Amino acid sequence: MSWEYSAPPYEIYNLRNSPPLVVVRLVDGRYYSVFTELGLTGFFCYGPPAGRLRMKHAAALYQNAKYLDVGLGMHPKFCGRGLGTYFVRAGLVYAHRAFGTNHFRLTAATGNIRAIKVYAKLGFIESGIIKGCVGPPVSEFTVMTLDDFVPPSAAEQARLNRDLPRLFQVDD
Repeated sequence: MSWEYSAPPYEIYNLRNSPPLVVVRLVDGRYYSVFTELGLTGFFCYGPPAGRLRMKHAAALYQNAKYLDVGLGMHPKFCGRGLGTYFVRAGLVYAHRAFGTNHFRLTAATGNIRAIKVYAKLGFIESGIIKGCVGPPVSEFTVMTLDDFVPPSAAEQARLNRDLPRLFQVDD
């Protein structure tokens, strides 16, 4: 399985050097793989294993139990093509239906401007910064929350279902 991002800060999200661990994570029941006709497009993880930093000084940002934690990754070949909003929204729609919530929280490397812009576009707001986490190349993470997620209408969902396969086409 190849999952290599090419530039900082994205390389911290690379899945390499342990293919068995990657496969276990993507099929262990806490992770939800997203497949299209092109193969693995990305994944989502929901609940406590999803992107929470397990550091004492970060705990306060994760105390509010009304939020469902969301972790995600979109395959590198689809990144930077304007697909992030569609991808993340689809994961939130699934979580809304599967877990019965419209309050979400996620954590991203502060330098991951692409992701943070996508999350903000979907209504997430910054709830805190965690510093001194991992060290170079990433030592700061942003925690973001979304209250009152509104899933798409039936008409909007039908349009997305029609357009998404075309959007994820890749010219190799």
